Amino acid sequence: MHNAIAVCPDSFQMASQETLPLAFDVADLLESGETVSDPVASLIQIDNGLDHVAGHPGTVQVVGTQLTQVVTQLEPDKRYRLVIRFTVGPSKTWAPYLILECPE
Repeated sequence: MHNAIAVCPDSFQMASQETLPLAFDVADLLESGETVSDPVASLIQIDNGLDHVAGHPGTVQVVGTQLTQVVTQLEPDKRYRLVIRFTVGPSKTWAPYLILECPE
């Protein structure tokens, strides 16, 4: 099972020169006894579909049910999709995502 869902709110405006930690609280996705494992972030530039590797430095930080990815170096006038994929069981994977608007 692979479930991709938008977070709420589903979009966020960020300037190209900013470096921000963006966090997803996934508590509502977990059933009793489940824990987050193997989180991996992708920052996909929507106009070309490529992972913007320079824009998500470091690994995803997990603290309880909160997953945090630092995002930086966005290109002005572009849109991105930040996806943090993680597993909670042998056949259960979640992939919440956030649309990042970069107007400047």
